[in-house]
Amino acid sequence: MRWLPAARSGQWWVYAGVSSLVVSILLWLIRFALLGQTFTGVHAFRFMLLAVILSFLIGFAGWLGARRLWLLSTLGMAAGLIMMASYARNRTGWEDLISLFAFLEAVVAGFAVGLVVEAVYWIVRSAKKK
Repeated sequence: MRWLPAARSGQWWVYAGVSSLVVSILLWLIRFALLGQTFTGVHAFRFMLLAVILSFLIGFAGWLGARRLWLLSTLGMAAGLIMMASYARNRTGWEDLISLFAFLEAVVAGFAVGLVVEAVYWIVRSAKKK
C-alpha cells in the first residue's frame, strides 16, 4: 500500500475532502434521482453532513496511521453505496429507509473488519519485534 500517504500527512485531509464530495453527490443521486424523492435542502444538507462526518472519521483513522482501516472502511462505504442504489430499484415505499440502513450497515461492517485487520497486523508486528 505504498500509494497511500504516510501517517500524519496532510494528504489524508485531501482524501477525506474528495471522499465527502463524491459520497455526498452519490447519496444525492440515489436519494433524489433513483428513489425519486423531491429535492429538499434540509435532506440534501443532512446527507452531505453524513458524508462529511463519515469521510473525515475514516480519513482521521488514516491520518493516525491505520491505513488498512481506512482502505476497508472506504471499501465498505463504496459497497454500501452500491447496496443503497440496488435497493432503490423497486419503489414500494420502504426502499428509502432500507437502502439507508443497508448503506450504514456496510459502512459499519467495513469499519469493523478494518479494526480487526489493524489489530491482527499490530499483534503480528509486535510479535516479530520480540
